[in-house]
Amino acid sequence: SARARTQALCQSVGAMAATSATPFCVHACAAAALACLLAVLPVPVVLLAAAVWVFATCHFVEAHGHRVMIRTAWSNDVRLANGSMLLMFPQYVVTDKNQFGPWQSRGQLPLVGQVLEVDVPEVLVMVEQGLYCLKVNTKVVGCVQDFTVENLIQNPISIEHRIHDVIASTLRSAVHDKSLEESLVDIQRLFSKDVAGISALIAVPAFQVTQLLLDPNVSISAADAATRQALDIIVQRKQEKARGSVLEASMETEEQKVRLRRIALQISREELMLQQETYGQEGAALIEAAKHAKTLYLFAGPGAGSAMTHPTGWLQAER
Repeated sequence: SARARTQALCQSVGAMAATSATPFCVHACAAAALACLLAVLPVPVVLLAAAVWVFATCHFVEAHGHRVMIRTAWSNDVRLANGSMLLMFPQYVVTDKNQFGPWQSRGQLPLVGQVLEVDVPEVLVMVEQGLYCLKVNTKVVGCVQDFTVENLIQNPISIEHRIHDVIASTLRSAVHDKSLEESLVDIQRLFSKDVAGISALIAVPAFQVTQLLLDPNVSISAADAATRQALDIIVQRKQEKARGSVLEASMETEEQKVRLRRIALQISREELMLQQETYGQEGAALIEAAKHAKTLYLFAGPGAGSAMTHPTGWLQAER
């Protein structure tokens, strides 16, 4: 009968769908099943079933600015894609972040050629053989290289933790035996002069490090109370040294003033001795009196008296 033939055809269509996982085969089988249903069901019902099937198994994907991983159900087929695309069952977009390899903490796969800034977790650096501990905040800028699904599967460690481990190992080996003050200087030097050496150690697939930076918003800080107290002592010592330098500079200025005053007095004394040798003691006294009278005249003005209105009167006024 027709019903028996329809059941047999539907069973064969199900067997074909089960053995083939490609979207074309699945939807071809679905179309064949709907065609068979036309023999036993009204056309509106079949059209409604076709519409439900299309809306349930097809969806539009917008992947701009990132890539998506597309898998096929019931198989190991997988690919990476980006842009606008139409996916049909059994294809689906992977949302499991654990399959994104180094990019699992970002939540999506970046495009090839994108320049990304990776914020690295705080690095704890032990100094003075473990006596003190510093917190260093860093960030990395790099370019995304081409990668495959195999690269994602073989590198499940997130890129942030990978970079964190390399930076921590490099800093700890560089300043472990140095003092706290020397360690602060060396850490700054490593990030300003040895970027290429540290970047070469960060062997992250599909990511090439171009810049290694200290976080400009967070400075190097103490990780515990003992380190904080030691840093406060260093700051106090620096301040005392600065105050001492200012005091020494002011003392040097006063000493220079005293030297200049002594030189001026010595010149005045030698000039007086020369006058005494030339004019005698009384003549030198008259010359000094004339100088004082001239000074009084200049400060007092023309109304100070007729005796001082002419330079010849200075000696007369003194007598």
